[in-house]
Amino acid sequence: MKRLAVLLLSLALAAAKAAPEPATILSGGPIITMDGASPETVQAIAVRGGKIIAVGTITSVAKAAGKHARRIDLKGSTLLPGFIDAHGHVSFVGQNAGMVQLQPPPVGGVDSIAKLQQAFRDWTLAQALPEGVPVVGNGFDDSQLVERRFPNRHDLDAVSETRPLMAIHVSGHFAVLNSAMLKLAGIGPATPDPIGGVIRREADGKTPDGVLEEAALFAALKILLPKNADAGIDALVAGERIYVANGITTAQDGRVMPESWPALDAAAKRGALPIDTVALVSFERDWPEAIRAQIGKGYVGRLRIAGIKLTVDGSPQGRTAWLHDPVPIPPAGKGADYRGYPAIDLKLFNSKLGEAAKNGWQVFVHVNGDEAMQALIDGVRANGLAGRRTIAIHSQVVRPEQLDAMKALDIQPSFFANHTWYWGDWHRDVALGPKRADFISPQATAWRIGLRPTAHNDSPVVPPDIMRLIWSSVNRRTQSGDILGPLERISVYQALQQVTINAASQIGEDGEKGSIAIGKRADFVLLDTNPLSADPMKLNEVKVLATIKDGSTVFGKVE
Repeated sequence: MKRLAVLLLSLALAAAKAAPEPATILSGGPIITMDGASPETVQAIAVRGGKIIAVGTITSVAKAAGKHARRIDLKGSTLLPGFIDAHGHVSFVGQNAGMVQLQPPPVGGVDSIAKLQQAFRDWTLAQALPEGVPVVGNGFDDSQLVERRFPNRHDLDAVSETRPLMAIHVSGHFAVLNSAMLKLAGIGPATPDPIGGVIRREADGKTPDGVLEEAALFAALKILLPKNADAGIDALVAGERIYVANGITTAQDGRVMPESWPALDAAAKRGALPIDTVALVSFERDWPEAIRAQIGKGYVGRLRIAGIKLTVDGSPQGRTAWLHDPVPIPPAGKGADYRGYPAIDLKLFNSKLGEAAKNGWQVFVHVNGDEAMQALIDGVRANGLAGRRTIAIHSQVVRPEQLDAMKALDIQPSFFANHTWYWGDWHRDVALGPKRADFISPQATAWRIGLRPTAHNDSPVVPPDIMRLIWSSVNRRTQSGDILGPLERISVYQALQQVTINAASQIGEDGEKGSIAIGKRADFVLLDTNPLSADPMKLNEVKVLATIKDGSTVFGKVE
């Protein structure tokens, strides 16, 4: 009898183990599949084991799900595939949350150097930091300051001459250091400008004025590295929590350094990442063979190294983007022929492209100006990368004939489309001029010639607000109300494709993400309004109600 009881128990356990978990049916609101060239809405979907098992009518989905399926009523809300961050810096988003906030309107309130100084004073006082502890702020924007200039070391010395202070520009391509921070970073009159960067000087041509451009910034940024792996993990997870609140189910850490990799790797191995994270390793740096061997491979603990990252130029709003024609109003101290500059030695750039081609790695390249874009086009041609789906990150200033070349070479653009809203007026009047500004982020042209563009926020440059990004892509409004390049506006559905299926395609994950189809991951975002039927001018008001990752709710509530 005892032996029989054991046998029966074993059979019962085996049967329980073999029985599939109950499916979950979602219905009761528009479900936009993003699975096709035109909008498709279905009545219901079913999910089991983190995967989509049925899509279609309520009747067909219920049949596929089985009689024990759990049912969720969307109550009129709209379900879409989870948003995919086509380019951003999620670890820095978390770090930014712990810095002095220096953003101008509409994000923050720092619109003068006096307010920037006060922000440092208030934050330091509130934190009760011991004297000598460095303080870093992020997000100041010279284009939005009433002074229309960069602060300098003297402006920050007025806050403190003894505590190291650093203010990072909104673009992430410049920083201002006070005298104490310059000393901490080892930067003085004898420090040479690095290749691809500038240490701005005072009238004597030697003394640093506190402003660091491009590659010159990196020495100072070492100060921002987390003190230990736990601190790095905390910052990363904090950033991802901000992302999930915006409906993002796949994040990107778009320029991972060897110094920041350990925290990212540890977070993944500990199972701390709430969403998938695509890492791009900064390939101007040297990487151990163990890391190189992971490039292009699959996810480990929700972390994947998708490819290598290279940076060709700087920032259009900061006027360091490498342009073919001069900047209309150059920065102080620059001549009328100033047109930005490359941020990398081009021999090194081409060498890295060749190495990527040899190893079969996907390449992601920061290019803002049209001269930088030409360097990328020429490099792809010369180094065997044609047809290998290279991603041109930002692609702000690009000429029509360059878009044609990009199509022929399979260089896919990821547009920083929110530039029209945040800096459109500045680009039109100062940085680019009306003609180039009208063609900034030429999404409509890219679609028309058969490219598969994406759009991104480059967070923390601007918040990871996907609905604001869609609004900008559709409307191209500036803060003054101008429409910057009306012919480059795209449809709402195209804008949604750019942050779902196209974004999945650019990282080679469209087989499992980016649309609602049988067999794909159960990654969803629930919105309070159907964006396809919303007033286009109110798309930025559409709210994220919930974010679902692999069938589990990671933000909000789904009942």
